[in-house]
Amino acid sequence: MAIFWADKFAEDIKYYLKKKKYLKIRDDVKTVTDELENGNLIGDRLEGIKLPEGTAAYKVRIANSSANVGKSNGFRLLYYVAIEDEIYLLTIYSKKDDERIPNDAQISMLIANIIK
Repeated sequence: MAIFWADKFAEDIKYYLKKKKYLKIRDDVKTVTDELENGNLIGDRLEGIKLPEGTAAYKVRIANSSANVGKSNGFRLLYYVAIEDEIYLLTIYSKKDDERIPNDAQISMLIANIIK
């Protein structure tokens, strides 16, 4: 599987790296990308978002190893499976950052930017 970072995802990583308490975020994300590269679509499938036929979007819970907290208080990573061998990392946010949690419309917009 080929994995691509959406612009928003890259911005989110930079945002959290600047916050010093998330210095291991790349390692935390790598645990997910390793699974995805092996063809394991992990996480919960997002329902209620209108997507093209044969595609799907998922939300994965990730532990924040920088803060030594489990998955329930860690990150949420959203990704989009465009076709069988292309995955786009859409966004990542800390569960504690309420203002950064995207709604369905924002997720749909992130996906629409990829489809164009």
